[in-house]
Amino acid sequence: KFYNFCENNQFKDFYILNNNHYEYNGYAICGTRGWFYEEERSGDHDQKVFKRELIRLEASLKAAGEKNKMVFLHYPPVYGNQVCEEILEVLKAHNVKKVYHGHIHGAGFNNAVKEYDGIEFKLISCDCIDFTPCFIA
Repeated sequence: KFYNFCENNQFKDFYILNNNHYEYNGYAICGTRGWFYEEERSGDHDQKVFKRELIRLEASLKAAGEKNKMVFLHYPPVYGNQVCEEILEVLKAHNVKKVYHGHIHGAGFNNAVKEYDGIEFKLISCDCIDFTPCFIA
């Protein structure tokens, strides 16, 4: 549906990260939505979505092979003192050094983590960056 919409509206440079990667400027751009970082997930639905997101992240990173990787997630795998070990394990297994994420808004900015276990995290939610595009490097 997305690609049909793009074609019908003459958008030629829009792509979806979905179990794949795209190469740009010496990096493999990988990612998925991710899921909540809460220690206890609230039921079967959350577990199902979380496991699916782990599989998608793994597929995206595997598709990139040995290239330098940067990962884009909606949900941060580390926030304040909460850590999603499962996602971090996948990131470390694929030697990811840079992760960009959104989801945190307003007062939550103060709990955004900038580095954890050798991985750099950058919060790029629109209100955090004043709705101004930021340079990704």
